[in-house]
Amino acid sequence: MRHRTAVAAITGPIPDFSVITLANPKGGVGKTPLAAGLAAVIAEHRGAGTLVCADLAEIGGSLADRVAVPPRQGQDVSALLTAAATARGSIRPSTLSRYLVRQPSGEDIIAGNQTNTAAALEYDDGTSLADVLAQHREILIADTGNSSLAGSWQWAAAAANVLVVPVPLRRDAAAAAHRMLLDIIATAGPHVLAHAVVVITDGPGDAPMVETEAVDAFIELGVRAVLRMPFEPLFASGERIAANQLRRNTTDALTVLAATVIGLIAGAPD
Repeated sequence: MRHRTAVAAITGPIPDFSVITLANPKGGVGKTPLAAGLAAVIAEHRGAGTLVCADLAEIGGSLADRVAVPPRQGQDVSALLTAAATARGSIRPSTLSRYLVRQPSGEDIIAGNQTNTAAALEYDDGTSLADVLAQHREILIADTGNSSLAGSWQWAAAAANVLVVPVPLRRDAAAAAHRMLLDIIATAGPHVLAHAVVVITDGPGDAPMVETEAVDAFIELGVRAVLRMPFEPLFASGERIAANQLRRNTTDALTVLAATVIGLIAGAPD
């Protein structure tokens, strides 16, 4: 019953093109595998070609190394933005498909800045990417880097209809996430927490005694939901992620997360 309810929520209508941002300035907390897994589950139920998962790390990023079908040279954000500028912002579906890589579950991914490694992605690059994708897709999942000072990171935080914050049960990761949310509140206001979801992840080296303290701190701060993600060997291994190879309890947890996120988008205030 829970699964059917979650799937119904995932497939429900959303008001407009939406951005789901995964962020935690602490490296190694599982942003990229969670972004890839979430994208796969949403696409499985909403349909192929409904969303793009983009690597918005300021320079490069690991999304291209973790997805089941890797991109070729030139299939990255910088190349797409160059093509969009040449076409004055209006790109045909056939042109867009040259820069996206379809995954087995139906989601498309686009790699981070690999064409122009001398220049970091900036705030305006995030805006331009969203403008292009909004012409052809429903959702952008933004996999951010580790620098909250980067322009692309700031765009992803500001543009997020839903903010997903992965937090392993390590004190440093929880503290970094808590500080990040406080900084975002200071910039954008406390309403951000109404569409923020913290995902507590299990993994090697976790300290269970941190959980109660961390969860209490996030709830006290006012985040909309705190969910759990079980330990997933494929996430932790650093290998490529094929959705059909994930453990059942991982898929179930991703489905609950996807339903929560889509539900927030559907009911999010303008």
